Amino acid sequence: MPAFLIRNIPKKTHEQIKKRAKRHGNSTEAELRLIVAEAARSEGTPEVATAQKPAVGLGTMLQEIARKHGVSFPDFVRDKTPIEPMTFD
Repeated sequence: MPAFLIRNIPKKTHEQIKKRAKRHGNSTEAELRLIVAEAARSEGTPEVATAQKPAVGLGTMLQEIARKHGVSFPDFVRDKTPIEPMTFD
């Protein structure tokens, strides 16, 4: 698959792209792919018109399947108590 290497991006621009990616739930790389695809699409390039947002994660997909079939999972709260390190005495 083709790739781009972009050098000398201003620090503020880099930070803004990272924030945008976080807002959209993407990695910085995935967000940049979306930005590039949108820019190319606005130029009327038909081969990138099908660019899509990255797929959802496995956990989200399994939850959607379970909900579709009426399965509910009990709510639980994670135990955030720090664990004791293992000792080898």
